[in-house]
This record gives sequence, structure tokens and C-alpha cells, in this order.
Amino acid sequence: MSSVTIVILILVGVVALFLIGYLNHVLEKNKLDKARRKAELIDRQRRCANLSESLPGQLMTVELKQLLNRLELHFIDQLRVIEKHDPKYKLHAEELRQLIAKADDLPIKNPPLTIITDEQAKDVRFQLESLQTQIIRAVEEKLIPANQGKQWLVQIKQMLVNVYIDYFSNLGCQLLSQNQPGKARLVFERAVQYLKKQKDINLYQQQLKQFEALLTRANASVLEHTRPNPAQSTELTEGIEQQDQEDGWKKKQIYD
Repeated sequence: MSSVTIVILILVGVVALFLIGYLNHVLEKNKLDKARRKAELIDRQRRCANLSESLPGQLMTVELKQLLNRLELHFIDQLRVIEKHDPKYKLHAEELRQLIAKADDLPIKNPPLTIITDEQAKDVRFQLESLQTQIIRAVEEKLIPANQGKQWLVQIKQMLVNVYIDYFSNLGCQLLSQNQPGKARLVFERAVQYLKKQKDINLYQQQLKQFEALLTRANASVLEHTRPNPAQSTELTEGIEQQDQEDGWKKKQIYD
């Protein structure tokens, strides 16, 4: 075997090793990309499902429920491309298609939530922020039209304001009923300040007037509670006068 042949064989071997390494790299990258894509699709599908099921009933509408169903179906269909032999995705896709086919007749089973704690208000706010993120990404990926996305973002902002309106109203009225006007006044003051900070304050003029009326009521209750009791005032005055008389008598005895 000539030296030229040996060199050629060595070069062929080097190229073959390079090609094998490159193909392994490509296969590994594709495998990682597939796993990453699958994890992302599962996460987004679950987020849509959780929002659809857990948003308070006073915020959920048929239009919003169907939007979440369509987004979830899109993610499920993408998962079926990756996991072609997994029957659960096919079954769930059929369930979603049946719900979407009901259109405006889709029942809303989300129970309403009475928001009376700061933790509850924060939880719902986080849900709305998650919904906002899903819609923004859907617009970026052209899953929903841009103008429709803008309308949803406006509605989500209004939903958030309504959440805090409910929270301040429920908590403040509860405190009033529990004869705690001082704490209720602080809640209504927060409500008035919150609404006055809104850029579209004209949308909430009625609620603002209601909170201002409740604030006036709470202030009146606070003044009523801090006003001295006439009977107690008379007893206190008599006690002071009696003490003065005794002190005067004692001084008289000393100087006499």
C-alpha cells in the first residue's frame, strides 16, 4: 500500500469522524429543542386550562372562556405533532373542539369569589397578569389578531380595577358592620385614591361617588364613637368638683 493511499484513508477517516460528530451534535440539538418546545407547550396549555377553570365567575365570560379554549387547543395540536403516539392529547383535543362548537351556548361554571382579603386580591391580580401574558404572546405568534388582542388587554385592565373595587367595597362594608369605622375609613380612603389614579377615571365615576359617600359615612361614625358620652362627662365633672372640695377642706384644716 502506497503512502498516498494511506494518507487518503487517514483523511477519509478524519472526515468520517467529523461527520459522525456533527450528526450527533445535530441530533442532540434537535432532541433538546424538541424537549424544550414540548415543555413550553405543556406549560402554556396548563396555564390556559388553569385560567379557564380558576378565574372568578364575576370575571369569566363566554368570550374569554372560548378564547382560552382555542389557545389551549392550538397548544394541544402542537403537542400532538411532537408526541404522535400519545392518545391523551387526541382525546383532550376532541373535548376542546366540542366545547368550542357550543359557541355562545357554552356554560360558565366558574363560581364567583367574594374578595375580602389582600391575599385574595393579589391572587386574582396574578391570574390576570398571567392572562395578559398569554394574550400578548398569542398576538406576537399571530394566534389572534392584533386589534382583538388590544381589546382584550383593555378588558383585562378593567377587570383588575373591578377586582379592587370589589375588594375595597367588601372589606370596608364588613368593617362598618363590625363596628370598626376607623379601619373602614382607611379602606375607603384607599379606594378613593386608587380610582383617582386611573387614567380612564370617567369609567368609574359612579363607583368613585359611592366610595366617597361611604367615606363620609365612616368619618361620621368615627366622630360619633369619639364624641364624649354626656353621662360619663357629668360623672367626671362631679368627681373633679368633689375632689376639689376635699382638697380645699384639707388645706383649710392645715392652715387653721
